[in-house]
Amino acid sequence: MEKRNIIQKLLGVFKTEQRSISDGPTTSVGLPYGFSTSPLSVQSSMQLSAVYRCVEVISDSIASQSWIVNEYTSDKGWMSNEFNDLHYILNIEPNKTMSRYSFMKTLIAKVLLEGNGYVVIKRNDRGDAESLELVTDSVDMFKRKDGTVYYAIDRKGRTEKVDGEDMIHILNFTYNGLTGVSTLYHAANAMGLSLAAENSAKGFFLGGANMSGILTAEGKLTQDKADAIKSSWSSAFNVTAGVPGGIAVMEKGLEFKPVTINPKDAQMLETRQYNVIEICRFFGVPPMKVFDNSNLTYSNVEAYQLGFITDTISPLDEKIEAEFNRKLFRPSLKRVTRVQLDINNLLRANLDARANYLSKMWGVGGLTINELRSEIGQPEIEGGDEVFLPVNMLPLSKHNKTVNKNEK
Repeated sequence: MEKRNIIQKLLGVFKTEQRSISDGPTTSVGLPYGFSTSPLSVQSSMQLSAVYRCVEVISDSIASQSWIVNEYTSDKGWMSNEFNDLHYILNIEPNKTMSRYSFMKTLIAKVLLEGNGYVVIKRNDRGDAESLELVTDSVDMFKRKDGTVYYAIDRKGRTEKVDGEDMIHILNFTYNGLTGVSTLYHAANAMGLSLAAENSAKGFFLGGANMSGILTAEGKLTQDKADAIKSSWSSAFNVTAGVPGGIAVMEKGLEFKPVTINPKDAQMLETRQYNVIEICRFFGVPPMKVFDNSNLTYSNVEAYQLGFITDTISPLDEKIEAEFNRKLFRPSLKRVTRVQLDINNLLRANLDARANYLSKMWGVGGLTINELRSEIGQPEIEGGDEVFLPVNMLPLSKHNKTVNKNEK
């Protein structure tokens, strides 16, 4: 038995690499102030073009980035390893039902719209990740008295418990550091106003662009006469009857007085345009990304794009990488293996900026010719692994020695 335990230790299959769930004294973890969802449903919010586009842009940007798996060696330091098993899981097939792109896009959409994104890590006997399952069911989080957490997944009436170290949990904005809050919750007022403006515009045009009003008559009308006039007027302008622009015959003394504000006076177009900017503020997306080009010029389009990457995508990348690195590896590998998203993928379409970057990296010896060719999808060439350095700069110490020598 002792010999067997030694072999298990050498192979990394020892029980310390395994994770088990013990409930212990726990406390249910929910959102602050007792709210769990946004006052607006995800479905109604996604009917707003600005919300749909913001979620689409952010989730697409994250999903477009590939994963780099780095391993640490004592002689070379941190080096990427495309033959690591995690490279295939993260970049090709996280599980049997999803591609990497669909997996990451759906995960980020859930983070933005629901506040939390959950991924169960399926491990083998050694404790290494062999697949990643995106959770679409309801999840409750519980905190033990020792500070650790576990999750309870509602599998259509059957509860499945997952230990905190086996659940990747990506949070949106959070008040307590444990659970995230949906962007829809904070943007509820702006989206409610936007939905009201959309419904008002829909109702106006659905009614044949007719306004509500009052018919006034001289003298007193009997109830039967009032009902007859109202019925005649309604039938002439009833959109459901197919006559939104009908002609009404008014008796002598009748006068129509509108009681609704026309779209121009209500600034309907201005309100709808402003709502787009407000929603973009909550999601951190430049208005140009949702096709609002009112303030776009040739000189600032690149600055907007760079700002989106540095202010919105880069912090989100950091959040995702931190959680993946914290949970993905078994304890014995956490210090020597890490993963990161390749944000350079987002600059792939900007050929001028990419060429400038690769040229400068080659010019300072940061890339070999073959590494440069690999970046642009070209095969290696003979002698392309040699590093080149500029020769027109010298260390100050060598420069001083040369000057002193010439003076002598």
